Amino acid sequence: MAAPEFLLDMTHRNPGDDYPASKFVDPEFLAGWGYSGQVIGSIGGLQTFDDIAPGLLPEGSVERNWALQHVAELKRRVQAAHAAGLKCYAGTDMILLPKKLIARFKEQICDAQGRIDIERPKTKEIFRALLRETFQRLPELDGIVVRTGEVYLQDFPYHAASGNFSDDKRQGGSAILHGEQSHIELLKIFRAEVCKKLNKMVIYRTWSFGPQNFHESPKYYLKVTDAIPPHPNLIFSVKHQQGDFHQLTPFNPTLMIGKHRQIIEVQCQREAYGKGAHPYYIGDGVINGWEEYAWLMKPGQPRGLRDVITNRLCAGVWTWSRGGGWEGPYIKSELWCELNAYVIAKFAEHPERSEADIFSDYAREKLKLSGEDINKFRELNLLSEKAVLRGQLTTLGAQINVWWARDHFLSEPDLSDFIKKGLVEKAIAEKAESVAMWRKMEQLAHEIHFADNNTQEFVEVSCTYGRIKYEIIEQAWTVLLTAKQGGITGNDDREKIHAAIARYDALWQEWRNLAKNHACCATIDKDIGFDYKPGIGAAMNRYR
Repeated sequence: MAAPEFLLDMTHRNPGDDYPASKFVDPEFLAGWGYSGQVIGSIGGLQTFDDIAPGLLPEGSVERNWALQHVAELKRRVQAAHAAGLKCYAGTDMILLPKKLIARFKEQICDAQGRIDIERPKTKEIFRALLRETFQRLPELDGIVVRTGEVYLQDFPYHAASGNFSDDKRQGGSAILHGEQSHIELLKIFRAEVCKKLNKMVIYRTWSFGPQNFHESPKYYLKVTDAIPPHPNLIFSVKHQQGDFHQLTPFNPTLMIGKHRQIIEVQCQREAYGKGAHPYYIGDGVINGWEEYAWLMKPGQPRGLRDVITNRLCAGVWTWSRGGGWEGPYIKSELWCELNAYVIAKFAEHPERSEADIFSDYAREKLKLSGEDINKFRELNLLSEKAVLRGQLTTLGAQINVWWARDHFLSEPDLSDFIKKGLVEKAIAEKAESVAMWRKMEQLAHEIHFADNNTQEFVEVSCTYGRIKYEIIEQAWTVLLTAKQGGITGNDDREKIHAAIARYDALWQEWRNLAKNHACCATIDKDIGFDYKPGIGAAMNRYR
């Protein structure tokens, strides 16, 4: 079976952070693993717009010097990829322009709310100039990877995504003001200027979420893509799951429909599930379908990469080996991320092989395991799928916000649906079941004989890390469910709440000690919510 045309990897630089210390940054390493290309950095900010706005960023200005330094850094990375035999594609968020350019042409490019509108003639002119200049300055670049749903300004001090010059560093789909039509206008320009004139690749990410949006809605997807004639240099990037990279999320119904080729996105370091600080194996779920698809999806529907990888529209796969989300946990070993990336990449390269066989190859070749140790390592990883689903989310059918715990933030989850459906005791038991799985994983980690002491220590420590995290969640849910149900029924089990809070406090101390005593341990979570809002710590304090 022929290898996919595209097998790409991206080490994502999270907004405001540097690139992680990772072997996946090195194109020589990627080439050795069979990847054919690397996604790097961003073309955002490298343009000076001398043709369309002479004198906008004059020689010697800080803005121009910054742009030229950005060009030099990207050029270095493109050349390194090419030296390793890889194609190289740079990302970009849409639409990002110098503040000075927006100010000069604001009346011509912005709507009444000050948002840059791609349907305005001057905006199209500027956008074409942006693309021309990008490849004039970086003719070596093989193509670009486009994201329209989010714009982050942490790394762009002289740029904005709207005419309002908002100080907010996180901005939504600012390029998409008119739904499908905005995508169509952007794609027409990309196809004409990049794919046809320059013979360069455009990988267009279907990044807008929600049931009525590009990434999740077949109707929306087809309305956009059917309006654009196929071109060999234009492919659409689609995540394998409907929405973001979460459990309790169906397989994506926009995969392998329409007339354009697609590349499938797979994140290997998932911000909602530990970021590699503890085991969280995705290979089985991504390739064969997650456990919850037994009740989330209808019989016969595609459930994993195995069901779509050989489709004529599938141009390949790209992994985010590292990156995603915000801030910590910061990991010291990328073993769990590496395992995920290896299994996905090797399956994309050889889809006739089973996920289990590829997993065994990694255990044997990379970790030097053999015999019963391979079986135990697999048992540990397959348990991690089940333990995370039960420990952080649920198999009980109640509604839960899948974002309640993410990165190193632990918000207070809304558990009202569990109470409404009479699932309080079952939900608490499910959390205890998860912790029992983590204890089994701790046991397996100590039983496996790894080839070097560093790997041995990390696997043992990271399993304990996961057990502590999910036991903290168990205690927090016990307090919240018991107290809230008691407020409804008048039967407030104070002894149960008191015991759970005491155990909760002891676990945080155990977690701090784990990180203090083991240099390989990832940084630990915080008891606050995302964006530093009150989280489970404040919730526990209400009941002390």
